[in-house]
This record gives sequence, C-alpha cells and structure tokens, in this order.
Amino acid sequence: MVNKMYQPNQYYEEFISNREAVLANLTPEGLTLKFLWKNPDEHIINQFLDPPFFQLYFKNDIMFLLLKFRELKWIDIPCIFTGNTKQAFFSDAKNFPCNILLANSNTGKLFINKSFLMPKGITKAFIQGIHTQKDLNKKTAVEKINSIRSSYSATEMSRLSLGSIK
Repeated sequence: MVNKMYQPNQYYEEFISNREAVLANLTPEGLTLKFLWKNPDEHIINQFLDPPFFQLYFKNDIMFLLLKFRELKWIDIPCIFTGNTKQAFFSDAKNFPCNILLANSNTGKLFINKSFLMPKGITKAFIQGIHTQKDLNKKTAVEKINSIRSSYSATEMSRLSLGSIK
C-alpha cells in the first residue's frame, strides 16, 4: 500500500512546515503516517528502513499508536477518530497496512515511503479502538492528550501498552 503519489528524493511543498510533527491519515485501505523531521541525518533516515515495533496505549478515551524504530526513542501518535471516520471504516484485515513517509520539514524532501503491516493483535485492538472511542471535540481531545503526555513519556506508555517488543 505504498503511496505511489509520493516518490523518494522528490520535494513536496505540503511537507514544509518548519516544525517537527507526525501527521496521520486513516482510510479503509490503511493508515498513513507522515513524519516531518527537521533536517534528518543519514542515521535517522536509516532507522526508518526496517519495520517499526507497533504498540497501542489507551488512556482517558485517547488511543496512542506507539512506534519504535530501531535505535530511536518511542514515538507516540495520538489517534482521534470522528463519527464520520468510524462510519466509513470497516476492515477485516488481519494485518492492517501502515504507510510511513519521512520528509524534511524544512525543505519538503521525501526520504522514505514504505509500507509495513501492523501485527495481528495490534490490528484487532486498533480497529476496535476506532469504533469504541468516544467522540471528543478538538479542545477536549487536546486537553486530554496534553494531560497524558505531561504524565507519561512515550517510553512509559510503551511499558504500559498493548503489544510487545521482539
């Protein structure tokens, strides 16, 4: 499910943000995560070549997708789904696709565009999380995310999460 719209070593204006962020987009075909990184060096780029470890953490109606790329620290990605997403989303996938893009947020250059499969147990919990998450307005969701992040680092969330590292 590699997003053919994007080609590595090309420049895309939409990736220029002059900040670091992870943008998530969920469709029935898979999850796309756009990692916008300020001037990633070769070491960081190489970390994204192998499949990450996937884990999930649930707290106060918020689902965090946790990713661990080789030597990098855990990365937490809060997942908030609206009623429209829930209604449109039905998947019986045993291993849900996750497309990962890594781009330079200063220049828009795309380095990585790879697709990986979430493990079966994570896929099942992720899909269940989509359908059971309460509808939250943006302000409430941001407050809950900030509260959780002020109490737990991504590494601490990984210790408390669903999933296991190899």
